Amino acid sequence: MNQQKGITLVGAIFVLVIVSLLGQYLINITGVQRQTTLLTLQSARAYQAARAGVEWGVDRIINSASCVANTTLTPNIANFTTTVSCNTVGTYNEDGTEFTIYRITSESEYGSYGQIGYVSRELETIVHD
Repeated sequence: MNQQKGITLVGAIFVLVIVSLLGQYLINITGVQRQTTLLTLQSARAYQAARAGVEWGVDRIINSASCVANTTLTPNIANFTTTVSCNTVGTYNEDGTEFTIYRITSESEYGSYGQIGYVSRELETIVHD
């Protein structure tokens, strides 16, 4: 019976190692989940910034009947850059009225390509005056 005095120490060390490995795994999972949540939020912000660029381009066509070639906007969404471009696609005639067709492209970016937090969204729409 005296030979089993150290077996409890080995068991305790084994349990401590397992618990510490489990704790490290949970910390890693929490960090990944946090990064995923942040990128999802940034993605939604990029979409809204790109949508604001499309709406701005449509407003230019409706109110000033002009197509903006390339314009960089800074929306009220922090650190996003939105580039809006507009091209004339063509014209069509309907009931004696001629309409001009425009293609508006809006791209919103956060960060630089290759960085870990880089997010980009591009929206495109076709409108006529």
